[in-house]
Amino acid sequence: MRPAAQWGGWREAGSRLALLPLLGASLAVPGWVLATAPAIPLWLRAGLLALTALAALRPQWSPAVLIGLVPLLPIWPTLVPAVPDGIVHLVVATQALPWIVIRLCGRRGDGTSMAPGWGVFVGVATVSFLASITPEPWRGVDLPHVWRLLQTQVPEYIFAVDHAAAPTTLRAWTALMDGLLCVLIVGWAATRATRERTLRAAAVAAILTALFGMGQAWTGLGLQTAWLVFDSGITRINATYIDPNALAAFYALTAPVLVGLAMRSTAWTRTAWASGAGLVFAAVVMTAGRAGLVALGTGLLTMVGIALRHGLDAIDPSPFVQRSLRRGVRLVVVVVLVVVAGVAALGTALDVRHEQQTSYVHTWLYTFNLRQPPDAIAKGRIAVWQVALRMIEEHPLTGQGLGNAPGEFERVRATLGIESLPRDARLSPHNTYLLVASELGALGLAAFVLMLAAVVIGVRAPGNLVPRTAATWPVAGLVGGLVGYTLTMLTGDRILLREDVVVGTLCAALATLGASPLPRAWRVTAVGLLLVACASWPVRTGWIGGRAALVAAPPHEGLHPDQLGARGETYRWTTGDAVLHVPAEAWRVRIPVRNLSPQPQRLEVAIDGRPADRRLVDSGPWVVLDYRLPPHPDGHWHAIRLQVSPTWQVPGDARVLGVVVGEWGYETR
Repeated sequence: MRPAAQWGGWREAGSRLALLPLLGASLAVPGWVLATAPAIPLWLRAGLLALTALAALRPQWSPAVLIGLVPLLPIWPTLVPAVPDGIVHLVVATQALPWIVIRLCGRRGDGTSMAPGWGVFVGVATVSFLASITPEPWRGVDLPHVWRLLQTQVPEYIFAVDHAAAPTTLRAWTALMDGLLCVLIVGWAATRATRERTLRAAAVAAILTALFGMGQAWTGLGLQTAWLVFDSGITRINATYIDPNALAAFYALTAPVLVGLAMRSTAWTRTAWASGAGLVFAAVVMTAGRAGLVALGTGLLTMVGIALRHGLDAIDPSPFVQRSLRRGVRLVVVVVLVVVAGVAALGTALDVRHEQQTSYVHTWLYTFNLRQPPDAIAKGRIAVWQVALRMIEEHPLTGQGLGNAPGEFERVRATLGIESLPRDARLSPHNTYLLVASELGALGLAAFVLMLAAVVIGVRAPGNLVPRTAATWPVAGLVGGLVGYTLTMLTGDRILLREDVVVGTLCAALATLGASPLPRAWRVTAVGLLLVACASWPVRTGWIGGRAALVAAPPHEGLHPDQLGARGETYRWTTGDAVLHVPAEAWRVRIPVRNLSPQPQRLEVAIDGRPADRRLVDSGPWVVLDYRLPPHPDGHWHAIRLQVSPTWQVPGDARVLGVVVGEWGYETR
């Protein structure tokens, strides 16, 4: 056997082996939820299982199913309470589970350069996620600690509605993993010959969301009330998305594809696609997303530039297009520049401010009003970016941790004394590059840039943009859309929302189908970056470099988020295994607990690893656990461990529940 062939065989075996833990995790969480979770109604479970069966029977349809369905989903958990918050995650799982099995059996597609690029980024993010659940040195090798963290977070990342209260690290990591699954599915299922079919599905999804948005402007169905407060005077549609800025970014990505499909077609189909593009253009204006509209214009200009460079106008069946496209592009650019100059002059002369806006025209008048402070034009984003930069300064190499930027925002804002931003806000950096750098540090930002480079390299691969071929029009539109989508990253967080991640990675993977292996320099850099990220793992957790100073109490484990009772009291549900932490100077602790399950529960209590109590707790009344604590704990904190059996679940609630813990306290010496 030749060495190259032998190496290829080992690489294929390694690729399949790497899929086994991915399959196991998918079966253990979304697979289990799809099949058994009582929080999912029967009608929704039947639909999800039908999608799974479709992926098994028609696997080549999976990319089109994902890109056509995911943009329609984000709004429905707020409209129909029975729909879980993680519906996008579950839909991705319906296509991923069959495809992982199919790939293990040996099936492959054209491949995509986006797979290694996104894989490197996910690798760095995974190290950050693992560091967040790795036991600190004071715990020693404590695998139950890791299990308690996962036991609490796993149900909540799919079903939690209150994102401010729920843990974010696991949810952020699974969103990136969904993107990786989508990239792999495209590389396995799609080919250059079937790419246009998938792009048509994306275009139809954009048209449907635009139609929904038009109706939303009249009916208010699913309209986010927050934007009625922040942008009073106009109606900002969010259609099937939660955020109008994310919707505008989606349109900036897909509208050039619609134009490309129109130019690809003839006769009535050209008219139909062009009409759909006009509808989407109108919807972009109604989002009032300024960056989205600029990105859309940039994407269209990029698409036309690619088309002209590859001579697509010369082969167009319309003589008018052959004669006038180049002249028309120049005319449009001049008109846009004149309009922008006029709007800037008028907005500055009238001194139009944000609070005066009563129409979409006013939105652009105050945007180009040069008499107001830059932060007013940016609607507070400059102040937000200052907070993000301070986060980066605190941890420049590894960042604050995956998913932690919103949680750390208020703390950092307070240290800067910025009063122009709302207090107690959990804002994101509103810039994808700053978000990556603040959460994953320089390592994450380098990985993100490598991913973007992999996309550029894959797009430029021979066969993706073929000169003088009408089929190149939709691909040129896709490339233009990706350019515009990347531009929206300057003022928005394109990896914060799961739907953004899924749609963005799908489109990038489609644009890089059939690319040859990435250059050696790219691969060496990527491997080196992953090695540095892995080496940072033990340093972050204090296993190397000395013990970390514990200046704050460690987080409690195995507890669901706080809930407020009818009389204003605070309580928390435990899982089957929970740990509360008490300072070393405490000598007595009182913990009220209550069994609300339909049967008695066995409660075992351990203090600092030693058994302290075992009792049967009847359903109904409160029971106060009252213990004296040993004088010298092994570490800076006492650990009170509560193990409850059997656990239970409330119908319609996916959480695993133990007992209720009331407002507890301790006495110090």
